Amino acid sequence: MLDDVVMSVDSEHRKQFCKLLKANFPKTQFIVTTHDQVWARQIRSEGLVGPKASIAFHTWTVETGPVLDEIAEVWEQIDADLLKNEVPTAAARLRRHLEYVAAELADELGAKVKFRGDGGYDMGELLSAVIFRQGELLRMAAKAAKSWDAGEQTTKVEELEKTRAEILAAKGGEEWVINKAIHYNEWADLSRNDFKPVVAAFKDLLGQFRCAKPKCDSWLSVTPRNQPTDLRCACGSLRLNLRER
Repeated sequence: MLDDVVMSVDSEHRKQFCKLLKANFPKTQFIVTTHDQVWARQIRSEGLVGPKASIAFHTWTVETGPVLDEIAEVWEQIDADLLKNEVPTAAARLRRHLEYVAAELADELGAKVKFRGDGGYDMGELLSAVIFRQGELLRMAAKAAKSWDAGEQTTKVEELEKTRAEILAAKGGEEWVINKAIHYNEWADLSRNDFKPVVAAFKDLLGQFRCAKPKCDSWLSVTPRNQPTDLRCACGSLRLNLRER
């Protein structure tokens, strides 16, 4: 069991530590705990643990208890809240989950947000930046496919763009999604039946950013970070070339 073992190690050496553990202890099971989000992301990105084997306790309130970074868990908890007609609790749980995921996706996709010295980015800022970045990456993938005459990628990008358009249009488009994300206090006045479509819209929205294969289920990410040439999941079943010919 490794409990915050790299707190005094710089981030680049932490990444090497991940590779060392993976290469030299392939048959050893580790339980790793940390408060360091960079280290946690490096553990996942280096494949030391898979997305199904990691849990993030990213917030806690009296109303919701701990909120975990487990997609199935979150949606099941929200459904349970709605069955009891506890819309404010479901709204708080959804809000906190979106706050965490928006930050994760902004990091994975290299989304651009206005710099804040205190790091206190508003969730609406992050989510809107992520949605914009998604569209930008799909346009890059479409141009790359056209330049290489890659028909299979062209078809895949068209499918993704169609799905994206349908999801954003389902509840009034991108503006609706962002506004509801920012002003979640409005949700407290909604009935259970009013709130269910809100939950479904966000679930579909976030689903676009994950690998569809259950054994992978990872967030899509760009590589390399500064000048991305690929948009892909961890298992590589979804990979879009972003580099034009």
